[in-house]
Amino acid sequence: MPITVPDLTTTRLDLRPLTPRDAVDVVRLVNDFEVARYTATIPHPYDIDMAREFIAAPETAADAGERFPDDPEGAVVLAIALREDGRLLGCIGLQKTPEGTELGYWIGRQYWGMGYTTEAAVRITRLAFETYRLPFLIASAVTINDASHRVLEKVGFAVTGTGEIHSRAQNSALPVVHRRLDLEDWQRRSAAADSQAAQ
Repeated sequence: MPITVPDLTTTRLDLRPLTPRDAVDVVRLVNDFEVARYTATIPHPYDIDMAREFIAAPETAADAGERFPDDPEGAVVLAIALREDGRLLGCIGLQKTPEGTELGYWIGRQYWGMGYTTEAAVRITRLAFETYRLPFLIASAVTINDASHRVLEKVGFAVTGTGEIHSRAQNSALPVVHRRLDLEDWQRRSAAADSQAAQ
């Protein structure tokens, strides 16, 4: 089940594999402490070699979506790009962990507050449940990252607990809120949304 751009579009966005041409834009967006500080894995400062290594990783390859279901440690990371001009806004992905498949994302600061992250998260959540048939998804957000909590709430993720992550950018532990979305809850929300749209 390969991931192709026509399968992963939204009203405003294309979710597509990253390419080497994206490296400069990745640096431009991620080499911003305000973006990196809320993540576990993004270091700061962030340079072009880091971007190239990230783009060359197996989870960003064009066939990552096809390999994902059969790989117990699988991951798929996609670019969030504007449909109208192809501009890179950020990245979103799914990562298998011992606790379950985790949704993660980041988006450039200049694109905050425009609904792009929610739009991308809704689409990749649909991929997880409809295409990959996952029983549930998990996600975590730094406690003070109100914007990320709003995204997860809009998609339907419920709070399950708290914990900590180690932030590479801050080189310190940060408190996080853990969330989960079960397939059955997603199906109910989707059916309700479809019914409302039909009225």
